[in-house]
Amino acid sequence: MTDQKAPVEQSGEPVAQPENQEAKSTIAYETHRKLLDEKKKLQAQLEALSSKEREREESDARKRGDYETLLKSREEELAKERAARQELDQRITHGMKLNMVIEALGGQVDQKWYKLIDTDEVAVNPDSGEIDRMTVARVAESLKKQWPEMIQRTAKLPATAPQGLNGGPGKIAESEWRNLKSSAEMNRYRLDQIVWGQ
Repeated sequence: MTDQKAPVEQSGEPVAQPENQEAKSTIAYETHRKLLDEKKKLQAQLEALSSKEREREESDARKRGDYETLLKSREEELAKERAARQELDQRITHGMKLNMVIEALGGQVDQKWYKLIDTDEVAVNPDSGEIDRMTVARVAESLKKQWPEMIQRTAKLPATAPQGLNGGPGKIAESEWRNLKSSAEMNRYRLDQIVWGQ
């Protein structure tokens, strides 16, 4: 006997297509969070395995007396750390420049305008790392002339009105922000939520 199946008859009716193609391309928030959590776990496992592999290679190189391999490994590790440090310093400097320009504008600036603020024009003293206030004022004046709608004038509260902790809710001092354990925690805060210089 052979396994033969009876042919399936096709009706003349078209197959129903989903009504909303957009709904098909979205996923549930729970699924998104679950996938992100799995990704984080896998990333942590990968980092642990790579560090174990690096330690094993270093111990093998020590046993062989191959100090060139050890030196090369250390230099690669140091280069990665320097790059991460440099990126963090650039982000901090950019945030400080952005905050100073926003303060110099003298009003409240909506976050959608931040990309128009050219912080590259703001000079920084290479020795002390201090931001030049004259270039900040020049950039602010240029923005006021070019984009007057950028600045939202708000009615100021009297000086005796409570201002909240560290300038308002959701703010964090720069020193606390620098002491956060991971870059994921640091990325939770926007640049305008960091109180620079504290």
